[in-house]
Amino acid sequence: MQIEAVNVLESDFSPYGRVYDMKSSQGSTDPATRTIHSEGPGWSDSYTVNPLISSNGSLGFTLGSACPFSSAKMERHLLTEEALFCAADPIVLAVAAPTEEDYPSAENIRAFVIEPGTVVVLNKGTWHDACHGVERAAHYYWMATCGLGASPWVEVKGGPVLVTAPEPANG
Repeated sequence: MQIEAVNVLESDFSPYGRVYDMKSSQGSTDPATRTIHSEGPGWSDSYTVNPLISSNGSLGFTLGSACPFSSAKMERHLLTEEALFCAADPIVLAVAAPTEEDYPSAENIRAFVIEPGTVVVLNKGTWHDACHGVERAAHYYWMATCGLGASPWVEVKGGPVLVTAPEPANG
């Protein structure tokens, strides 16, 4: 099975979590993702009105290989949300909606491109793989409450799923 990632800002991400567009000079008016934007000579700033995740979180920094990648295992966090955001380069996130089963299924996996300046916050229980770079290996940050028990990586039922990135707009 193969899927192509779609831009998270142009897609419905609501089954998996919420999206913050930190680049928008208008700011969001949605109470769940409300942002404030300000600027001055030589700078601009955006911030979330509410805390990014619903608990205190640790900050992590991960390097993911380039697309395409094989999503064979996923994890989920039942007791914390997880925020994900780029360090510099766009990344691809493969997810599956929360399930009652102890595993995700290949047919439920979707993939999203997260550009710099965009933040996604995964709902508790959302299955997810590590993120990967669109065109090359890429670093990204994550924020979640750590130490809440095991976060086992489990096999994707019916997987693996080959995840590809869209062709660059200029190429």
